Amino acid sequence: MHNFCLLNIRRPVLSAVFSLLLVVFGLYTFFELSTRELPKNLQPPEVVISTNYTGASPSIIASEISEPIELAIGGAEGIKSIDTISEVGRSTIKIEFFSSIKIDDAANDIRERIARIIDNLPNDSKAPEVRKASAGFSTSMWLSVSSTSWDSLDIGDYVKRNLIDAFSSVPGTGRVIIGGINEKAVRVYLNPIQLSANDLDISEVEIAIRKNNIAIPAGTIESNNVDLTLDLGKTYKDIESIKKLPVKKIKGKTITLGDLGKVKYGPVSEKTLFKSQSPDSLNENTVGIGIYARTNESTVVLSKNIREKIIEVNKTLPDGLKLSVSFDRATYIKEAIQMCYQSIILALFLVVGIIYLFLGNIRATVVPAVTLPVSLIGACLGLWIFGLTVNVFTLLAIILSVAIVTDDSVVMTESIYHRVEKGDESLTAAVTGSKNVIFAIISTSIILLATFAPLLFIGGISGTLFREMAITLSITIVISTFTALSIAPMLASKLLNKKKSKHKLILKFERIFDSFGQFYYETLNYWIKKPKIIIWFMVFVVAFATLLFKITPKTLLERDPDRGVYIVFGKTDESSSFEYTVDKAEKVEKRLLPLLQDKKESYQKLIMRVPGFGRSSQSYNSFIIIALLDNWKDRTDSAQTIVRKAIGKIVTVPGTMAFPLTPNSVRVSNYQKPVVVTMTGPTYESLFKWQNSVINKLRKNKGLADITSDYTKNKPEVQLVIDENKAKDLGLSIQAIGRSIETLFSGKNVTSLNENGKEYPIILQADIKDRRKTESLSKIFVRSDTTGKLISLANVVSFEERGSAKLLTRYQRSKSITLTARLVGGYTLNEALNFIEKTIDDEAPKAGIFYKGKSLDLKEASSELIIIFALALVSAYLVMAGTFNAWRQPLVVMLTVPLAALGGLIFILLFNSTINIFSQIALIVLIGIATKNSILIVDWANQLRVSGKNVEDAIIESCLRRFRPIMMTSLSTLIAMIPLIVGNIGPGAGEGIRLAVGCTIFGGMLISTFLTLFTTPVFYLLLCKKSKRMDEVDIQLKKEFSK
Repeated sequence: MHNFCLLNIRRPVLSAVFSLLLVVFGLYTFFELSTRELPKNLQPPEVVISTNYTGASPSIIASEISEPIELAIGGAEGIKSIDTISEVGRSTIKIEFFSSIKIDDAANDIRERIARIIDNLPNDSKAPEVRKASAGFSTSMWLSVSSTSWDSLDIGDYVKRNLIDAFSSVPGTGRVIIGGINEKAVRVYLNPIQLSANDLDISEVEIAIRKNNIAIPAGTIESNNVDLTLDLGKTYKDIESIKKLPVKKIKGKTITLGDLGKVKYGPVSEKTLFKSQSPDSLNENTVGIGIYARTNESTVVLSKNIREKIIEVNKTLPDGLKLSVSFDRATYIKEAIQMCYQSIILALFLVVGIIYLFLGNIRATVVPAVTLPVSLIGACLGLWIFGLTVNVFTLLAIILSVAIVTDDSVVMTESIYHRVEKGDESLTAAVTGSKNVIFAIISTSIILLATFAPLLFIGGISGTLFREMAITLSITIVISTFTALSIAPMLASKLLNKKKSKHKLILKFERIFDSFGQFYYETLNYWIKKPKIIIWFMVFVVAFATLLFKITPKTLLERDPDRGVYIVFGKTDESSSFEYTVDKAEKVEKRLLPLLQDKKESYQKLIMRVPGFGRSSQSYNSFIIIALLDNWKDRTDSAQTIVRKAIGKIVTVPGTMAFPLTPNSVRVSNYQKPVVVTMTGPTYESLFKWQNSVINKLRKNKGLADITSDYTKNKPEVQLVIDENKAKDLGLSIQAIGRSIETLFSGKNVTSLNENGKEYPIILQADIKDRRKTESLSKIFVRSDTTGKLISLANVVSFEERGSAKLLTRYQRSKSITLTARLVGGYTLNEALNFIEKTIDDEAPKAGIFYKGKSLDLKEASSELIIIFALALVSAYLVMAGTFNAWRQPLVVMLTVPLAALGGLIFILLFNSTINIFSQIALIVLIGIATKNSILIVDWANQLRVSGKNVEDAIIESCLRRFRPIMMTSLSTLIAMIPLIVGNIGPGAGEGIRLAVGCTIFGGMLISTFLTLFTTPVFYLLLCKKSKRMDEVDIQLKKEFSK
């Protein structure tokens, strides 16, 4: 490889050409790279099967729909989990596949399997709907269409007919949904008393409405010259024609539909509310438009495209309507990435400054000032080749690589400059100096690559997150090695010279550094003679590091993230009506409005929806309020501080349980709480008994709050008991009774109105006042099949009130219940899961235990941390053994790892961070970075031994010679981490991520650097005193050939 250095020194133009090619193609591909928050393919492929069966209870849904579908799909290839929810009128089955399965193939397989059993499902149920959930899995943007002059029905109608298609066609859009739309319909509210007074039952009205609104081709009139098509068009042209529909004639009087109740425009669903409040616009009628990104599409690019579309749409928007962006996920992503860019640039300047302090030669700083940007820009070409994106993980890898890239160029520059200081000419110094460190540079690069190699083979969420970082770091290491062996010696040969006069600051620094070097020499001579103390010290370090690892809080992501938003999740009693929940939600909102209008507070907008999102979207006792905060630059308080100010107003509203949370999740989940544990068992009775025992014990844990289960028997239910014998005697069929009740209480879409080219459903239902009490059932009459008379249902139906399960769930095709909880204070998710797992083992040993949501993410990530760390250590050791051609010397180098780990863990605790995905990556990177210092010492000691020095003299001289480059590289790494730490004072996007990485690397390098200077020489003497020289085989071969 030294010949490669010589080639670049002799052919400087060739070296410059290679560098320029890296820069040119790197810059080009940088602008071609997609920008997103997290790596692609993080969300697993999922297929969701939804089946509606109006009015059916959860038990019927489970036995007649959910379980038959589960049986049919169970054998599909690549299924990881099956999660089933059976609730009133609906079955939802979520199938998660392994990431190796193609989502399109999986969805087609599921559709084929369902098609085979569709005839076995109940006749009155709707056909199962199969959709791919991975496409557009999380909302990228929420738009608000608001007005003070339009009502919500007209806004929703306009949005549905004009804006949905407009935004669906925007490149990158996966799906567009409408939030809070009260879709316009014709509501026919029948009066049961008027029906019976006019000798009508519900089915007869339904038939009349349907039969009078059909379009039939009546044929043609064949004249001599032309054929005229006969068209019997639909009767209903407007709402007045529906009111005047003749239903029956009694004694010469025509009974119209308008005589039987109210006919008016109204919403399809009466149980949806969406509100958006801003400081300058309160209580506007609002409809939300949710934009979902297509799978693996850039959120930032989609945001740009949507905003351009908004400008275009606003030009044609009718008077009185206002279209604006309420929430944009790209804002956080762009801000977090911008902060990463700032950290990189600041780190570059600081590193160059450190090199100038050490070498005192402005020309010497040109070498790293050129090699660093070339390496980092060239890394973009590697990202493009491997199909990666610019995201938080790849940018963190770039920041970490600043330290790695700096090390290579600094070591090379220092070695050459050392020869210049000895009196060599720059050209000669470049040749000799590069030869002295080429082995160390290549060795450390190979070891770093070996450290990251295991990350490429890890599966699950850890594999997805670590893989992009490992590839990015590997790319920068390869390019860094290339630039250190090509550009660095070439530039050094042209620029370096011995400076005769130096700045006063440099001279002062040199005096301080020389005195520090003298102190190191004296202490080294002392401690090298105390090997037993050093050995016991290392034992203490390993034990203390192990203890710190156990007590350090463990979370999946950073603690208390600030994403510029917090969310209030609210819930009322299980039996609460929609109106009651809206009232409580508006009371919570009313308490937040003064904060929204106070200019001293950092609020942009409040968005409220009843019911909530995810699993709460079908629960009318739930609501959600999203509080959007000012940009990070425009406020001094973090999101957590703002939440603490508001929490007292939120949690004290009587009759509701509401709590604020800052969003923090790698993957999208239907669960708002971090603790989500599922128990499976043979029967719901057993599970109910187990859960009560478990919950009672969990409530004694002060670190857990709001502990709930999705299986409760407190949902009020009215059981209709039909006297079948009496019904038969009166000529009433069970089907007629059931359908009459279904139409009046649930509502039924019987036909549609075509008005001005727009289709509106016509929905038949009883008025709200006739649906509030069970006594209203006595007003319903059904015609007898035998006598033809109307019979009151009060004659054949009685009522039983009881508590029932709101929903029945199954997991992995077993009956299940799911426990959820919030964390209080500093209690971590890892601690909570360990406690819950032990509690279930004690209270319900026969129960199966599974995890969902954030709990699953943490379990998948933490279970592989030890494996990843162990593989990285083994890989690094084996590669070092190969490069040093020895088994003992790598052990000397590897002893720096516990020192680095100890430092990293100490600083994690000092900065109130946690062991999370990001600090785990930093700990693994530390294996490679921290061993560099020890490699520099061991490598030079080996070279001195080859020159004839004994082991002790060689190791001491090596420590003294490598003291300056070790200090330079270590301080460069520490300085490069400072922007990650100091830049997190005050609120900022992604500050927790950068802090986790920065404090771990900073602490690890700070402690390992100074301790390595003593532990490495001591253990080198202990383990390698009797080892052979590196050129032992060459010497033996020379002797053999000389015979």
